[in-house]
Amino acid sequence: MFVKTKWFKLIRFFIFLFLLLIFLYVIFDQIIMPVYTRHGQEIIVPDLTNLFFEDAREKLQLMGLKIVEETKKFDVNNIFPIGVVMTQTPKSDSKVKKGRRIYVIVSKGEPSIEMPDLVTKSERNATFLLKNKGLELGEIIYEFSDVFPAGVVADQNIPPATEIKPGMIVDLTISSGRFPDKFIVPDIVNRNLKDAKKIIFQSGLTLGAISFESRNDLLPETVITQSVQPNLEVTQGDTINLIVSKLPLQIEDELE
Repeated sequence: MFVKTKWFKLIRFFIFLFLLLIFLYVIFDQIIMPVYTRHGQEIIVPDLTNLFFEDAREKLQLMGLKIVEETKKFDVNNIFPIGVVMTQTPKSDSKVKKGRRIYVIVSKGEPSIEMPDLVTKSERNATFLLKNKGLELGEIIYEFSDVFPAGVVADQNIPPATEIKPGMIVDLTISSGRFPDKFIVPDIVNRNLKDAKKIIFQSGLTLGAISFESRNDLLPETVITQSVQPNLEVTQGDTINLIVSKLPLQIEDELE
């Protein structure tokens, strides 16, 4: 009986010792070690966006962190100037250890476009090329030329291969062909105003005053009459005044 009691107490002691060791291991692994290993090393990552790369580098160095330029990208929204941090990994407010690398993407600024060479291109092709490049067609001037055939670009206000920003306005000079022996007034009655202007300029003449007359039998901005009769021979630069249709007030009010 005494022997059994002794063995029973011994077994209880070993069980208690085993449980105590497990408890101490859990405390050491889950509480003591993390505190020991992270003490003085856990750093909150700062927000680097909108800082120039060198400023961001200095800021991280003072905190014991390293910066790595992952890549450079164009900023299509034109928010970040050239050389400014756009994004970072890990993000701001993340907790990291001392010496951690912070990867950043740096802005290359707004994307640029190389101005295409439009000279000798047809007016239609030049307009198409500008649109595809994200550029805007501005003023078109028609001039006579002994070098360029009629209908092609003779000059552009922005030289080819110039680096420009998207959306810039490009003015073109279109050749009207060789200087004519005589200038004939074109017939522009019943033409829309946009086409009439183009024809007048191409003919070497000048657009004068434009008056409007209410008409419900014509589309708006249709030429009703011209001040100089068609097919007359005139001097270069002579002025042609136009009377153009517009909707009657009553119809305009109804459309509004």
